[in-house]
Amino acid sequence: MLAFDRLKSMLAMMRKSLTLTLLIYLVGCLSAYAGAAEPRIQILTPKDGARIAEDQKTILISGKVAGDNMRTANVDIFLILDTSGSTASPAGAEFANQTELPDIYVLGGQPRLQPQISITGRNVGVGPPVYQQSRVNLRHSILGAEVVASRRLLTQLNPQTTRVGVITFAKDARLVQPLTSDLEQVRRVLDAVYRAGANGGTNMVEGIRLGISELMGLGQSAKRPEAIKAQFFLTDGLPSLPTGDGNSFSETDVQLTVNAARLAGRAGIKIHVFGLGEEVVNFPWAVQGVAKESGGTYTPLSRPADVLAIMDQISVVGVDSVQIVNQTSGQKAVNLRLAADGFFAAALPVVEGKNQIEVVARSSSGVVSRESISVVYQPGTQKSLELEIFLEREKKLKLEVERLGRTPEEIQRDVERQRQEGLRRPQQLPPPGEGPPR
Repeated sequence: MLAFDRLKSMLAMMRKSLTLTLLIYLVGCLSAYAGAAEPRIQILTPKDGARIAEDQKTILISGKVAGDNMRTANVDIFLILDTSGSTASPAGAEFANQTELPDIYVLGGQPRLQPQISITGRNVGVGPPVYQQSRVNLRHSILGAEVVASRRLLTQLNPQTTRVGVITFAKDARLVQPLTSDLEQVRRVLDAVYRAGANGGTNMVEGIRLGISELMGLGQSAKRPEAIKAQFFLTDGLPSLPTGDGNSFSETDVQLTVNAARLAGRAGIKIHVFGLGEEVVNFPWAVQGVAKESGGTYTPLSRPADVLAIMDQISVVGVDSVQIVNQTSGQKAVNLRLAADGFFAAALPVVEGKNQIEVVARSSSGVVSRESISVVYQPGTQKSLELEIFLEREKKLKLEVERLGRTPEEIQRDVERQRQEGLRRPQQLPPPGEGPPR
């Protein structure tokens, strides 16, 4: 009966895959060739020629950048979060905004071998594994790291042009938030994901496929064909479903997962994968394939908590860096922030009189473009509320990373090292494990 049920599940999965593939080709959403064109820069505030009278000798510069091959400023991002049982494991560090995550204790732990006892009371061997249960605080868990990093990302996105949705995957995939520009609603949903806890196996295939369906407008999310589409995929392991039993990994599930990512790539959806923890870093076969086949990126993090410092560094618009300089004084902008959706903001020192300001953007292919404006500044009595809010937010974001105990540069160096080591690793699965679903 079990084998028959599994066969039915596989046939249903194959039908879903075929239907999704045909629909993608029917709407013609194949990836376009991305040439090495100059990135586009749009300076939103202040306007060229503006006269500014403020108490601060610093002004807020904001704008939008995108690769020239991007046809629109609209961006749709799905957060695909692993909530399998293993994500209750420790993340390796505490978070600066832990007070916003309530203490939730769950039973966890690794299996230990219990001696078998004969009728006479003598030990005669080793029996099947049993679990040494202990209380684990989800606030310090990999799941907690996924939620905190996702909430941090939300604070930097522009809801005027960016929509975000949330999908979780464990035994199966679940749409918990269709695409929306109400980022506060997404934050509330992420809190609910955290409170729901970690349980079940790792069905990456269904998580990716559900994300494709929603981004293509084939599910509950409103269709927006012209938008740039991406998945931020966070996981701590390898797929153990749908053909596996949820406890151990199989090559078939790896291949199904990579095939799903290939389908995403054909639909123009890049999957940016964050591998959280030693298991996925040491056995990156599936996650490397997902990133490669979809045209996305793979970020290995042996200490899962470090995702807090690195997740918001990924660009989905083809622009990797922005610099802002006051050409009149030679001073550079401080607290410069470039969000995943291409919006940027920075505090730029100014001098009295005319200030010539230049914004320089570098695309992922290394091509540079420039845009300039001029503003006239004179001292005033009023403070810029927008500047104060921006500086306070940046202070909080910086403090969150500092409390990880490592600098962003140290974390990035580790990422590059682990990425290179992962490329040299053989494509293989971990040895069979025992214990709860993972």
